[in-house]
Amino acid sequence: MKEKFLIIKKKNYELIERQKQRKSKILRGYPYWLTIDPTNICNLKCVFCPTGQDRENYRPQVAMPLKMFKSIMGKIGAYLLYVEFCNWGEPLLNKNLPEMIKIAKNYGAKTFLSTNLNVKMDEKSAESLVLSGIERITISLDGASQETYEKYRRRGSFDLAIKNIQSLVEAKKRLNLKTPHLHWQFLVFKHNEHEIEKARAMSKIVGVDDIGFTAPFCSPEWVSTIDEYNNYLVKETPEGTKETTFKHADSKLCNWLWDAITVNADGSVSPCCSVEDKKDDFTNLKWWKPFFFTWNHPKFVKARAQFASKTRQPQSDSDNICVRCDHAGASNHKDITL
Repeated sequence: MKEKFLIIKKKNYELIERQKQRKSKILRGYPYWLTIDPTNICNLKCVFCPTGQDRENYRPQVAMPLKMFKSIMGKIGAYLLYVEFCNWGEPLLNKNLPEMIKIAKNYGAKTFLSTNLNVKMDEKSAESLVLSGIERITISLDGASQETYEKYRRRGSFDLAIKNIQSLVEAKKRLNLKTPHLHWQFLVFKHNEHEIEKARAMSKIVGVDDIGFTAPFCSPEWVSTIDEYNNYLVKETPEGTKETTFKHADSKLCNWLWDAITVNADGSVSPCCSVEDKKDDFTNLKWWKPFFFTWNHPKFVKARAQFASKTRQPQSDSDNICVRCDHAGASNHKDITL
C-alpha cells in the first residue's frame, strides 16, 4: 500500500466500521470498496445475465473513458482498499483496462478482475495485463468441456479460455512474478455438476492457482442437485403450489450501503453490484459535485434508514431498490484486511 495513503485509508476504514455498527444514515467516512465496470459490453450471451439477455430498458452499452476513471479515482481513490474491475460487461473489451488498474494501484488499492477470458490474447496483451499489477483474476469457466460450458456461457469458447489462462501463466513465469493470482470460478448448475472433479484435475494441469465451485443465482430448473451449490429453498404452500425463496435471510445487514459503492460504465452510481436496471441507480458521479453529496444522496439515506430499522419489511412498490431487495446480505464483502 502506498505510504502516503496508508493513514487516510486506515482512519477511513475505522470510521466507516464504527458508523456501520451504529447504522448511521449520514456517513462522514467514504466507501473503501469500489466495484467499477470498465464496460457493460460483452461478447457472450450468458443465460441469466441481463447483458446477455439483451433486455429492453436495461443499460445503454458504453465503455468507460479513461478520463472518467481518473476523475472517479481523484474523488475517492485515497480511501479505497479494494477496486474490483467488472460488473455487467467483459472488462477486457476496454482497451484502457491495464492503465486503469495501474492508476488504482498508484492510489494504494488492491485490485481484482473478473473475466470470461474469451478475448483473443497474444503474448504482448498477456504481459500487459500481468504487468498492470492486478493482484487477482477470477476466470468464469463453468464446465470442463465445450459442450457443458456453452450451455450457460453462450457464444463462449472453452478452448480459448484455457489457452488464455496458459498465456497468463507463461507471462507470469517470463516476468518472474507471483501475481496475478489466477482463480478458476466454476458456477455449479444441474447440467455441469458431473464435471466438478474433471475441472478440479484440469485446473492443476493448466496452471491456475486455485479453483472454486460456487452456487449461482439462477432459475430453479437450473439449480444443482448438490445442496451446497443451491441458493434456494422450495416450500409447498397451503394451496398446494411450490414457492421458491432465497436461503439468505432478508433481515441481514447489507454492508454495501456503508462500505462499498458500484460505479457503472457511464458513471452512474448503484448501491451494489446487483442493480441491473439503470432506472434503479441512485445518482451519477459528476466531476464538479463533491463526493460527500453523492455518498449521502437521499436514496442512500433512505436505504440505510430502512436497514437500520429493527422491523425491516421489503416493500415491492418502493422506488428504492434497496428497500425492495429480497437477498440482503448475500453478497457482503469478506476477509477485509488493511
